[in-house]
Amino acid sequence: MRMDEITLAALLLMVCVPYFGIYPAYLFRRGRLSANSLAVYMAFTLSMAFMAIGAVFDSLPLVLLSFAALVATGLLAYLSRKRLEEDTYSVEVDPDEHFRPEWLIRLDASFSVWLAYRLGSTRAALLNVLLTYIAVVGVIALLNLSFGGHFPLKSFAVVYAVIMVFQFRSVYRRLYEKTGID
Repeated sequence: MRMDEITLAALLLMVCVPYFGIYPAYLFRRGRLSANSLAVYMAFTLSMAFMAIGAVFDSLPLVLLSFAALVATGLLAYLSRKRLEEDTYSVEVDPDEHFRPEWLIRLDASFSVWLAYRLGSTRAALLNVLLTYIAVVGVIALLNLSFGGHFPLKSFAVVYAVIMVFQFRSVYRRLYEKTGID
């Protein structure tokens, strides 16, 4: 086992468990997240934990269990997609409120709603989609570069760009419903 694999697994756990495990549980306890959304976040956290532990111990059964948990996460997300969207866009942002940096790390759409009030729903949705695209493709590119991976980044970038076109429609519709500003 190389040190960079252990480091990657530790980073995965350090980011995934607090952000997708502890923080959603906190929101659920405060009544700001539904049980369906919490189940999706916990299933994703479990899959990432299995992946990290499987990588550290070089255990194929744990990696396969991680894949099974990831498939379960996808199914849960699909079955409760309406509730997930409601939880994401059920934020109340005052149109005159000043920017708050905490919005950038929250699991809801506070930052996008705030941008929609400032720039309009079209520009806010475009910025949301572009930032998501750059973040996902950038992380994969960094992982390829750092660990000598051979992931087909160009093919993925094209396919993911097509997916993001559909994501734009959904984000725009939700932001326009929330703000009424085009």
